[in-house]
Amino acid sequence: MNRVDHSDTLYKVIRERATSLNRKHQQEEGTSIRIHDIAQELHCTDELVLESLEFAA
Repeated sequence: MNRVDHSDTLYKVIRERATSLNRKHQQEEGTSIRIHDIAQELHCTDELVLESLEFAA
């Protein structure tokens, strides 16, 4: 799989939104949100969400 170069800012925005969505989901459902659900909410790919989370590590 080829990794597409995205700006640090895009990764940061996705990471922040993913964290916010996960917190909300945990409060409402008691479980973590799925990567696919985050991607659908943010209108991006699962891979971009994963890359954004990996970028932070």
